[in-house]
Amino acid sequence: MSRNIKSVGADDISNYVKSKNEAKTTGNKVYLYLRDKLKLTINREKSGIRRPVHFEILGFRFASTYVKGDKGKYQLIVGDKAWDRLQQSLKLITRKTSPISLAERITKINEIQLGWLNYFRGASIYSKLKTMDGWLHNRLRYCIWHDYD
Repeated sequence: MSRNIKSVGADDISNYVKSKNEAKTTGNKVYLYLRDKLKLTINREKSGIRRPVHFEILGFRFASTYVKGDKGKYQLIVGDKAWDRLQQSLKLITRKTSPISLAERITKINEIQLGWLNYFRGASIYSKLKTMDGWLHNRLRYCIWHDYD
């Protein structure tokens, strides 16, 4: 009796260590474990050692803290693509020519906001959200003016 084992690729695995030597050692151990024990194929071209600021995973990325005396410290932030997707989804809802009421618009915005904030709750987003809030208020104001005419 033969068994067919399907090989699948491992996606979105990240290891964070303090030194390059530690990264090489850990990376090799993880590679061998995934390849030999779990029978997964690993794309060596996509895999590698990177500094945290040059890496994005699942909409998150890292940025330096820029605090004096805290060299090598990072904070978790939202990636640029995630911000763009949020802005595009809000833009669709707040188009002044869309034939929906203000109450419906606000309900849809609240749904998006709740899901987005729950997903990215561990990231530093306060200042960007404040900017996005001002932008959204202006768009809603245009919707109200357009409906008033």
